[in-house]
Amino acid sequence: MAFPDLQQIVMSLPGVLMGFTFHEFGHAYVATLFGDDTPRLQGRVTLSPLAHLDPIGTILLLVGGFGWAKPVQVNTNRLRPRVWGDIAVSLAGVAMNFILAIVFYLAAAIFMKVALDGGYYNPVLINTLEISGFINLWLIAFNILPLPPLDGFHVARYLFPPSMDNLVQTLYRFGPMILIFLFFTDAVQRVLSPISGALYNVVQAFVQVVVPLPF
Repeated sequence: MAFPDLQQIVMSLPGVLMGFTFHEFGHAYVATLFGDDTPRLQGRVTLSPLAHLDPIGTILLLVGGFGWAKPVQVNTNRLRPRVWGDIAVSLAGVAMNFILAIVFYLAAAIFMKVALDGGYYNPVLINTLEISGFINLWLIAFNILPLPPLDGFHVARYLFPPSMDNLVQTLYRFGPMILIFLFFTDAVQRVLSPISGALYNVVQAFVQVVVPLPF
């Protein structure tokens, strides 16, 4: 596993800080829409990074590609309707990351368009925007994996019949350890690459419609 240099870390900061912040804000905001005021009472319905970032998880994502933010606590019994509310809350985080990825790549395309039309070319700015967009696509790909405690499992668990409840509880117990093991064997990266690649193609198709570039 290769570690990034200082320049890469600095250029990754906007994507990591905004990606984590908007992801957790999405969970908190949608939970309140569906009737649970727990996130609001805990001060999580905010776009302040201080409310959402976990120092260790943020640093690890910057230097190692694997990290986490402070999870938003949601009382699913207060959601109305409970199941669809829980699914909506689970998907809200990755939805925010998708919007951010579009914004970052669209901004990069706009600055590239300006440069191609004879304006000022700032490669550091453009690369930072593209890296930030990629980080948000990576966060989507990672979070939709059907393993606890990731958002993908919160949705996938509703596909399990009641007879498999013991399996679900076992996955909850060992899910984090499975994820760490998969990460350090690079298995996660092999799974995430095609997912993030497909998401990248979707985002770029949209960006190309809005800001056509000759490549």
